[in-house]
Amino acid sequence: MSLFYNADMSISELLEQGVNLMMFGMGMVFFILGLLVVLIKSASTLLLKYEPAVEQSHKVPGTASINEDIVAAITIAVKRYRCK
Repeated sequence: MSLFYNADMSISELLEQGVNLMMFGMGMVFFILGLLVVLIKSASTLLLKYEPAVEQSHKVPGTASINEDIVAAITIAVKRYRCK
C-alpha cells in the first residue's frame, strides 16, 4: 500500500491530492524545459562569441578542369544504366 493512500479518505480529498500531484509534475516539467532553453541559449551565445572567424574563399568550386576520360566514362555508364 502507498504511504499516502488512506481507505478513509473522501473522494474530494483524493481529487485534491491528485490535482496537487498533477500541478507539481507539470510545474517540474515546465521548470526543467525552461532551464534547458536557457542553458542551450547561453551555450549558443558563448559559442558564437568565441568562434574563430571563417575566412571566405574567393575560389569558385568546380572551375578545375575535369579529365575528358572521366567525363566519357560517366557518360557511358549513364547511357548503359538508362538502357536497362
